[in-house]
Amino acid sequence: MVTQAASRAGHPRGSSRQTTDVRPEVIAEFRKHTGSVLAGIFGGAAFDQVALPPVAAAVDRTGRFAENFADRAVRSGFSALLAVWGDAADRAEEARWLKMRHRDVRGRGTGDYSDVRYSALDPDNWKWIAVSGMMLALNTFTFCTGTEWRRSEQEAAYQMVRESFADLELESRAGKLPDTLADAEEYYDNMVETRLASTPFLVEQFAGLNRLPLPTLLLPPGARTALTPLWWMVRPVAGHVVQVCSSKAMNPRVQAMTGYRLKRRHDAEFALYVATLQAIWRILPDWMLLAPLAYNRLQYEKLVRMHRSVSLGTFAAPPHERGGCPV
Repeated sequence: MVTQAASRAGHPRGSSRQTTDVRPEVIAEFRKHTGSVLAGIFGGAAFDQVALPPVAAAVDRTGRFAENFADRAVRSGFSALLAVWGDAADRAEEARWLKMRHRDVRGRGTGDYSDVRYSALDPDNWKWIAVSGMMLALNTFTFCTGTEWRRSEQEAAYQMVRESFADLELESRAGKLPDTLADAEEYYDNMVETRLASTPFLVEQFAGLNRLPLPTLLLPPGARTALTPLWWMVRPVAGHVVQVCSSKAMNPRVQAMTGYRLKRRHDAEFALYVATLQAIWRILPDWMLLAPLAYNRLQYEKLVRMHRSVSLGTFAAPPHERGGCPV
């Protein structure tokens, strides 16, 4: 997938220097990125999902944007965190639950989509949403962290996310995720060329990012009431930041479909936002930077390594030869 940044730099898809060297610290940093709250700044880039008419028809008909888009974002984010950071049993259960709940999402759209039939579990629609989410994580990594990575590291990161999303695959061949990053990029570009389209719904919803309501989820009613006046003051600015950052992370052709027009001043704005994100990434401790599930998973893994660090190398040698506790 060619993002705005790649397009401006003049690097075509797949032109990154090929290397077999994968730095473990870069993959570990990417994994943290998938659990970072900073990624929310690029949440509008996921609007490429509703550029696919059947998906837009379903979302429009079911009212998931109209009811409270902030709540939808919270639910989607929490589900994605389970897919990447949950243990195997929880990932499988979340995938099973999502498939079961989406069985009833089928029918015909209304308004601009009155001639569009949709089914959430149609392999084309289901696969598109999954690949969109995977590519979003990959395309925003450098913006958030400042780390420039190698093509082989991008491939390793893609395989990590693909493995996490494996339970979401449908049984049909058409519902399988692309095998490699190159396959995913080819699939994405083909979808842009042949299936995606701009509609009044897409333009209206992207423009509405600077009018986001406060979520009703996770906020007690009293806290929501108290925060609402402040939110009304800051949401136009916050929404503008999301619009600019998301537009810069999008495929240029998809970004044009949103109707949001990037201007020269947005280049300077985006440079400032990216510098701020990268400073926050370097400065903030993990407990502030990461979603609770991701942070606690990392803490658990640290404790596991600590427990294993005191284990014996062998139980066969006498204590004076093996050292450490003779137990």
